[in-house]
Amino acid sequence: MTRMLGLNVDRAPWLYLALPVLVVLLLGSGLSRLSFNVDYRVFFDADNPQLTAFNHLQDNFSASEKLLLVYTPSSANVFSETSLKTVQAATAALWKTPYSTRVDSLTNFQRTQVDGDDLKVDNLVPDDAEITNVLLQDIQSFALHEPMLLNRLITPAGNVTGLVVTINKPGNSPKEAAAIVTHGHEVETLIKQLDPGARVDLTGMIMMSNTFSESARADMATLLPLMLVLVIVGLNYFLQSWKATVGILMVIILAAIGGMGAGGWMGIQLSSPSAISPMIILTIAVAHSVHIANTFLRLQWKSPNQDNANRAIHENIRPMLIAGITTLVGFVTMNFSDVPPYHDLGNIVSVGVTLATLLSLTFLPAFLYLTDAKPRKELLVNRWIIPTLLRLVTRHSVATLLLMGGGAVLLCLFIGKNALNDQFVDYFDDSTRFRIATDYTDEHLTGIYSVEYAISRNGSSTAVDPVLLSELDEFEAWLLQQQEVRHVASISDTFKLINQNMNGGQPEYYRLPETPQLAAQYLLMYEMSLPFGLDVSDRLSMDRRATRVVITLHNISSQDMLNLEARINQHIKTVFPEWQTLSSSPMLMFAHIGQKNIKSMITGVLTALFLISLALAIIFRSLKLGLLSLLPNLVPILAVFGLWGLVVGELGLSMALVGGMCLGVVVDDTVHFLNRYQIERRGGLEGKAALEQVLYHSGAPIIITSVLLTAGFLLLGSSSFKLNSDMGNATGLIILLALLFDLLALPAWLAWSARTSAETSAKAVID
Repeated sequence: MTRMLGLNVDRAPWLYLALPVLVVLLLGSGLSRLSFNVDYRVFFDADNPQLTAFNHLQDNFSASEKLLLVYTPSSANVFSETSLKTVQAATAALWKTPYSTRVDSLTNFQRTQVDGDDLKVDNLVPDDAEITNVLLQDIQSFALHEPMLLNRLITPAGNVTGLVVTINKPGNSPKEAAAIVTHGHEVETLIKQLDPGARVDLTGMIMMSNTFSESARADMATLLPLMLVLVIVGLNYFLQSWKATVGILMVIILAAIGGMGAGGWMGIQLSSPSAISPMIILTIAVAHSVHIANTFLRLQWKSPNQDNANRAIHENIRPMLIAGITTLVGFVTMNFSDVPPYHDLGNIVSVGVTLATLLSLTFLPAFLYLTDAKPRKELLVNRWIIPTLLRLVTRHSVATLLLMGGGAVLLCLFIGKNALNDQFVDYFDDSTRFRIATDYTDEHLTGIYSVEYAISRNGSSTAVDPVLLSELDEFEAWLLQQQEVRHVASISDTFKLINQNMNGGQPEYYRLPETPQLAAQYLLMYEMSLPFGLDVSDRLSMDRRATRVVITLHNISSQDMLNLEARINQHIKTVFPEWQTLSSSPMLMFAHIGQKNIKSMITGVLTALFLISLALAIIFRSLKLGLLSLLPNLVPILAVFGLWGLVVGELGLSMALVGGMCLGVVVDDTVHFLNRYQIERRGGLEGKAALEQVLYHSGAPIIITSVLLTAGFLLLGSSSFKLNSDMGNATGLIILLALLFDLLALPAWLAWSARTSAETSAKAVID
């Protein structure tokens, strides 16, 4: 095959070295075109029904992205002069938050009062008012009995309060979110200056999006370099050649640069999933290049020769091309995912995989040839590990098969214990500031999860129709009975408060207006009295035909959120059949896409593995070898998912990437093993002799690759970011288990089947 492709390194080594680098540099020039998109809407196709509903809500009502600042006074009493003045100052400062459109707090809550025939609307704590004990008691009495404040901006105990900033970002740059968060921390500092000893927590969707971005970038800046260092140190130890290690490192870097640069030329905007592309390219580049380097060093140790680079290519080109093509197909299938960033991930890695294969077959052999790389001593794996493995799988093949197969089957039994579920706050461990703030907020004040409904009624020309308002009031009461619900914000509460004030403040008039004319009059008077930035666009659509109900939830799992949505929709269908509704929210969108994507990605990876096995059966012209490839390719993935069900019990977005991460290494090692086995069998070797040559030629690179990548991914498993820690732990375990199947179960099966065939043939001769 090397002659057919014209690969002959010793004739023009500098050409083999320079030409691939030139190609990479051309692709790498696209790096300047890359940008990072932190808008969570990038996770959804343009025609996604939840995104369509969300955009409708954003277009017809005010923006709903929030920054929540939670203030716990040092006195544990919000209704003190110091605390209220601190809230006033923080409210004024938060209006200066970049891209803010509204600030809601206890002090600027719009309290309605009647002055003669006029409806007066003013801040609950007037800016110029002298805060006396009488005023404090009045404010406290009102706030702790007002449904629009309680469990949203104030706790029933009056010891914690919240300030909510509504954000409408013009773009999706990380700098926008960072500017908002930075200003939030400045206000935090202001509060602590005004009230020393106070506690301030920042949470909300803005903080969550920013923490996602910060956590992903922090791991890329710390754990990824550590993983790379671990791989480099390990390569130098196992290969006993720093020159070979440098060559492999250059292949990794060049493949990553080329793949990411190609992403820039494709117009890809990086997001959390696609940002890990270099890590996946690293795994596949290591897997490919170690085979070439190991073969070259083995030949150099045995007999230094100028032709060793060509021989290394000749021994590995067929399995490398097979593995490269099948892995490429596997990542291209990511374009069938329901999440656009996974399309980007698949496309970037596809280019990286191709480059890793080509660089390993051209650049690396030329580098090893020009530097005259030699091992310092015989490779450790060949000297100690391979002989031990050979004795184990030939002498105890049945026991090895029973142990490996029985363990894998046992673990697979627990796959059903996995629930397709996510708890987004739990993506960050207990040491993360956002997690600490969010847990505290959920325990003491309110939740950051929400579901929003846009509601209109057939036959009603306006959302302030008393019939619709009455139904909204009934709907709100039902919602508050649901255990997941923390607070419900509806326009009906505003009308009840106005009606009470217009009737002398008497408690029995805390009810809805009875006629459409009265409701319209109340709304007009109320809107004319509201200050700038605090209008009713957060509750009523621009055409006044629909109203928005915001349901604030405890921090629940995605499955619980979907169950609640189904329960609400069924209630609306049964009790309010005249309603026309749209429901959405960022968390609800992720709950839907998470469930759908996990299923499609798992199905896609399993389908890819079956197709790869079918392709191997055709390429090797052996159905037996094609079916055997499922043993180390598919069983480890199923076994680890079973282990996950036993230990964790939940599959989230993080696990959707695991199959793709493992695909390249698992397939690469299996192809090399089966290709060498077929060569030895065609050369006349059988049984132990054939396995000995297979392990001698392919065992070392399989072990080196798998051990180093397992260690590297388990290091990533120490991340404080759940998406990366789950992916690292699961990927590391799958690669480790695949190694055991490649070097124990697969050889044991071949040894047992060869011995069985020999016994059958001997019996036939005797007969």
